[in-house]
Amino acid sequence: MMALLSLVFSACDQDFDTEFVQQTTLPESNFPANAVSVAPTATTINLINILSDEVPQPIEVGQITLSQPLPANTVLKAEVQVSRDENFAQYATIDGNVVDNKITIDPATLSNAYYGSITKNPAATNLYMRTLLYTVTGSAVAIIGTPGQNFFATQNVPFTPEFRANIAPAYYIVGGPNDWAGSAASKAIKFSHSDKDVYEDPIFTVIFDAAAEGDTWFAIGNDEACDAIANNEEGAWNKLLGIVGGNSQATEGQVDFRYNLGADNSFCVPAGTAKKIKVTLNMLEYTFKVEAVNIADAYYLIGGPGEWNAESAKTMKFSHSSASVADDPVFTYVFAGGSDMWFAFGDEDAINAVAENTWNKLFGTTGASEDLSGSFDRRFNLDGDHSFHVDGSAKFYRFQVNMAEMTYTITPLNFAEYFYEIGNEGGWSTSHALYGPAGDGKYLGYYYLNGEFKFKPNADNWDNDLEYVSGDNLGGTLQSTGGPNCPDPGAGFYQINLDAASMNYSLTKVETISIIGDFNGWGGDVDMTYNVEEGCWEAIAEVNAKGFKFRMNHDWAISWGGANGDGKAYDNLTQNNGANIIVDADGTYKFQLYISYEGNNKVVITKQ
Repeated sequence: MMALLSLVFSACDQDFDTEFVQQTTLPESNFPANAVSVAPTATTINLINILSDEVPQPIEVGQITLSQPLPANTVLKAEVQVSRDENFAQYATIDGNVVDNKITIDPATLSNAYYGSITKNPAATNLYMRTLLYTVTGSAVAIIGTPGQNFFATQNVPFTPEFRANIAPAYYIVGGPNDWAGSAASKAIKFSHSDKDVYEDPIFTVIFDAAAEGDTWFAIGNDEACDAIANNEEGAWNKLLGIVGGNSQATEGQVDFRYNLGADNSFCVPAGTAKKIKVTLNMLEYTFKVEAVNIADAYYLIGGPGEWNAESAKTMKFSHSSASVADDPVFTYVFAGGSDMWFAFGDEDAINAVAENTWNKLFGTTGASEDLSGSFDRRFNLDGDHSFHVDGSAKFYRFQVNMAEMTYTITPLNFAEYFYEIGNEGGWSTSHALYGPAGDGKYLGYYYLNGEFKFKPNADNWDNDLEYVSGDNLGGTLQSTGGPNCPDPGAGFYQINLDAASMNYSLTKVETISIIGDFNGWGGDVDMTYNVEEGCWEAIAEVNAKGFKFRMNHDWAISWGGANGDGKAYDNLTQNNGANIIVDADGTYKFQLYISYEGNNKVVITKQ
């Protein structure tokens, strides 16, 4: 549906030298609202037809009637609000004009308001319109009627906007690393797009491998073109998109359909210039951008904590986020310290070359080997090995490389026993401990989350906090400051796994914690309910004195039992093979289970 707006009404043919200056808050006019009526006169609005005329005519949308004359030197002005929904949740406002009490609006102004404030979608729809009236006396402007209830002539009419762009819901690479007909039929290389309407977000992107040999030639097709090719329809190949101007190696420019270009005009990325190719389309403007991406899918450490051979290197793969390497070029490897170490790194080609006794494809530092940050390059561009070096004084080292910028950072890590989560669920004032006894930066905890959050190494300050880079609402990669909060996973109780060494985290929703034991033959579950106010899981159950445990999500992968082996250590439950929990006698009990981190888990058991 649509938005049309702002009308100007005059009650007589005499012109007054007035200026309509809209204000943030306007006084209510003394001219009574019941003395004005506006009859809707628009029955249909087709901007394609209207704007095709050599001199487009104004669109009549209403007829004004006054039951009493306006005060001297006063005219009526109006605005028309237009929307695609009857509630006017999103609308635009345009000025109108009044001649002989007929309200008209300019068609070009309507079109610009619709596409600028409502939608970019050219599909026909219904347009809801309502009018606001003002009195203008000299420079004084007042609104007629009670604000918020002063709308006149609410109506909706069939509306066809002018055609500005036709955007398909999906686009695909045809050709590229695959054969042309087969890739069109399979639609294997699809452009990604947000979940927004394509007219609100006309940007489509794709990253794909360059051809294994020779130049990479490709075109772009929508579903109609790909289906026509797959069905061997006449003229199907002319439905693909090509480059306007015919420069196949252009990295940016305009696209159009082959049937408009009169030639194939396919895209070409020369051999040897890219490992991967990124293509970005703006289908509202019909523009493209082609970028060469020379980043491998994987990188490996060689030397250091391992051996200087290919076999050892293949066991030391850098971690990477779930994003594409073009969108996230940062790779991370964490290794234990404790001794003096030299190391390098390389992609799979470089490591395979090492297996053939060729070492100059590895990457080395362009600075001193002891530098903890700097740039790097292939050894064949350097004047020696230029390996990296650490003295081993830290417990662990994080080696992070940015393959887009060709820079690296080595961070000595000496992790404390605890890291902390803090977020909206506690008003950003309560730090929740995560436990990591091994000192390797891996922490675990269980907490109720409700909104965005962050991680930080200290309970009482924000120094060196970790912030979000990419991922989804159940996990992602992190960086040291400079990023947004971790996204809201949805209100609920979660298992939180933080790897502060590799800079990532993951969440597992705890759907339920249940009681299971001898009382139900170790074959059933008494589900507990999480009490947000009390911060614990609760249930009332009848159990016997022969033992039970608590388990997560009806699975034995994670369960909690007595920590000391006597089954009665209610204040120190453990999920690491804890003993069965024992009550003194058979009966009905209330259980309040507090789960947070190892060493702090407990259950309060009350006889009913």
